[in-house]
Amino acid sequence: MSRAAKRRFEGSASEPHKVLLSLFKQFGHRYSVHEVFSDFVEIAALSISNSVDRHHAEAREKRYKEIVRRYERVDRERFPQMFGALVQTFEDLVQGWVPNGDGLADVLGQTYMMLELGNDKAGQFFTPYPVSRLMARMNIGDGAPFVQRDGFVTLSEPACGAGGMVIACADALHDAGHNYQQTMHATCIDIDPRCVHMTYVQLALLHIPAIVIHGNALSVEAWSTWFTPAHVVGGWGEKLRFRRRAEAMRELLQSAKRVNETEVGDRAADEAFRADGTPIPAAALRVLVPDDQLALF
Repeated sequence: MSRAAKRRFEGSASEPHKVLLSLFKQFGHRYSVHEVFSDFVEIAALSISNSVDRHHAEAREKRYKEIVRRYERVDRERFPQMFGALVQTFEDLVQGWVPNGDGLADVLGQTYMMLELGNDKAGQFFTPYPVSRLMARMNIGDGAPFVQRDGFVTLSEPACGAGGMVIACADALHDAGHNYQQTMHATCIDIDPRCVHMTYVQLALLHIPAIVIHGNALSVEAWSTWFTPAHVVGGWGEKLRFRRRAEAMRELLQSAKRVNETEVGDRAADEAFRADGTPIPAAALRVLVPDDQLALF
């Protein structure tokens, strides 16, 4: 991140966000900032997941203990402080939310870039949130057609990063007068586990219904799945199943309509007339013209 961008951030960041950044830098030289950040977002994701996902709870609790065991007690105690600062950062954003004005933010994406953890060689950059917000408004509009038809909008983000685009879509729906917690569901995928954890934590704290998948969208592989609390308590599994059934029914009806229109067209094309104006049956024509031969008359 450039010096100018850092100065802008320092001038506009909330106090809890500044506290969060300072806590990352208090671990000393024993742990790299990169390691601390990755461990923080993972244990935060594990803690949130275990409050709603009992199926994966045992394995994720074991993983949680493996991570925290690597840190001294004084360092372990910083993690809940960091999580508290993150929660307060989002709380301040929501409290100051003005429609079509100041909105939400990709807090962890900003934090990641402020700590200079981006991988330039891999082309890893987090889209500035104002750009994400503009793109969301251009793509989703006010969401009215989708909400009126299905009751909610579904999003698919195959390279989710920190979840900034999904947050921006929630922002756009809020500006349009919709409650995004009831009218939006996201499916997010990323090949980087750190990005998966960042996305999961942010969407969970904003109570966005979502499924976050650690996987490869190109090879259609999935290694772990994370359900946000909003997805679980909102009964979104059943809502999505109902929508899939409705879409299948619509597709079936549309297919039947297309078949019917094709048959009507075929009948019209098959009709020929005798000299006295009476039609010649299509079956009689097929005797004269083999099915695999192009008829030019």
